[in-house]
Amino acid sequence: MNLNLFKKGFKRNIKQTPQSLIEEIERIRLNVEFSSFENKCKTLIFTSPCYKEGKTTIVTHLAAALAENGQTVLLIDTNIKKPTLHKVFKIKNTMGLTNILTGQKTFEETVNQTNIGRLKVLTAGPIPYSTEKIFKSTTLDQLLKVISSSFDYILIDSAPALEGNDTRIFASKCDGVILVVKNGKTENSLALEAKKALEIAKANLLGVILNAKPRGLLNKFF
Repeated sequence: MNLNLFKKGFKRNIKQTPQSLIEEIERIRLNVEFSSFENKCKTLIFTSPCYKEGKTTIVTHLAAALAENGQTVLLIDTNIKKPTLHKVFKIKNTMGLTNILTGQKTFEETVNQTNIGRLKVLTAGPIPYSTEKIFKSTTLDQLLKVISSSFDYILIDSAPALEGNDTRIFASKCDGVILVVKNGKTENSLALEAKKALEIAKANLLGVILNAKPRGLLNKFF
């Protein structure tokens, strides 16, 4: 992931962003908006079978694109053990999602406003004793219900679907899941395993994005 695509102040650095990526993110934005309208989905979690498949780059640029297009967007980092969004947006991760779920802080105390006026970021926060326990809690259910009424879209950058149970638990609480796989890296067997794991968790798989495709990023969205 190229962290330099974002300047200090959380704005997209369009000059350093490849034109092909800008165009593909725009295509993904349109597909997300259409699918969200058709399926009444606003809380979307992005995951992948393994690490380094490009999901953080995609979801971050998508969040910025939606916000720049007039939508109110909350971007959440649920990859508690290996968080990334605080690095992308150059903000501290001393407080975040885990502080809310353990009752230490409120959403208003932890959410971060970016310089993209309609985009806010909630970092992962400190590692708790058990992420699985707090992700299964009714506190998370209540949080998602409250924030969904305040934003047009809630986009979630999660851990890989095959890395423990955290993402599968969280995905079952979201309106939809988008699976990111990387051309030339993701093994077909792992992609199918991730898809099956999400289905077993009763997650609503909306689409698959093929990253690093020679002629484009978006492969299939359904």
